[in-house]
Amino acid sequence: MERKRVAPKYWIQIKGRLYARLQYKNEMGKYQVKYRPISDKRTARTVVEDMRRELNVYGEESFKAEKLEFEQLLATYEKGELTEASFQSGIKVKGRRSISAVRSAIKPLREYFGKKRIRLIRPIDIKAYKDLRLNTMVEVEVNERTTAFDKKTGKEKTVVKKVIRSHQRKIASINRELELLRAILNYAVQNEWLIKNPFALTKGIISKAAEAQRDRVLSNEEEQRLLDVCVERKTHLRPLLICALDTAMRRGEIFKMRWEDIDLRKNEIQIPQTNTKTEVAMTVGVTKRLREEFETLWEASSKDLIKTVFGITNTIKTSFKSACEEAKIENFRFHDCRHTATTRMIASGSPHTEVMKITGHSQLKTFLRYLNITPETTNRVASNLDNYLTHNQFSADGISETVK
Repeated sequence: MERKRVAPKYWIQIKGRLYARLQYKNEMGKYQVKYRPISDKRTARTVVEDMRRELNVYGEESFKAEKLEFEQLLATYEKGELTEASFQSGIKVKGRRSISAVRSAIKPLREYFGKKRIRLIRPIDIKAYKDLRLNTMVEVEVNERTTAFDKKTGKEKTVVKKVIRSHQRKIASINRELELLRAILNYAVQNEWLIKNPFALTKGIISKAAEAQRDRVLSNEEEQRLLDVCVERKTHLRPLLICALDTAMRRGEIFKMRWEDIDLRKNEIQIPQTNTKTEVAMTVGVTKRLREEFETLWEASSKDLIKTVFGITNTIKTSFKSACEEAKIENFRFHDCRHTATTRMIASGSPHTEVMKITGHSQLKTFLRYLNITPETTNRVASNLDNYLTHNQFSADGISETVK
């Protein structure tokens, strides 16, 4: 008699719970069993077929990663991706230039998704994270200075007290965190620990259009006031500001600039790949007043070509803020010098393409964020339009008279 063939059993019940059951051979040729929870016996076959398809496409590693938590993924990501930049012949071959900003963005991601399995992160979880960050205020400890009367000396004295100030979190900061989360999950997809990145189903969750764009441009009168206060303890700010306002160089590019990068015979500054944000070497021209500042600094220097030009070893945040307050200039940051320089270059008649090469912008969309409209620009455009209308009106009147 023929033995009756038994239909395969796609499900099993363990401690009162239903599981889809797949039996397969691993790379060593040994049989393994994979279980996946289900709610109904009728879905067991479909789930088993999905597991078999996943095994064929992604291999057994995909099954092993099913319980991988976000915290574990982060540890692997940090070890493999967050390393200091390495250069060969002036070209970056691996690593990152700045790791501190990435680690700062990782902290809230770890706190929110830490123990969650990466396979269970859904688009709704990403949206909930964004909503939470939007509704969480940023608290910063600052020094608050007040004036008090000292009974012992009979004079007024300055009292410094630490206070907590809070402000709304910027959408740009949240976007950077979400971009990092997307990159980490893409890293998991590349290593076949995650089948699909949930960001593929979150259209518009990272909205660059919602970011507040800086459009602060320093006027000529404000610039003069600012340079006038750069004396005595703030003398070091004057050449820095002139360099930023006349070259549109980034702060890091200015601080890292060495004497060997400056060629006063050609009136050029060579910015090496190792110092630029886009990792592309750039050449910047030197204005007359900047050349004078360089000559003064060179005479006072040790004449060592590998030394930095400005000798900045730490931040200028405090002295720059003090200079702006003394000059009565509000809402102005050092990076706004780059906005100002770019706007002035375009206003002087230089073509966009040439200015983009000098400022180091590879995309027009990004470049246009640094191009700001000033009152002089609007007046010039209006004047050009007046001339155009006047000319065409004269031509139209001449044609009309001829027709009559």
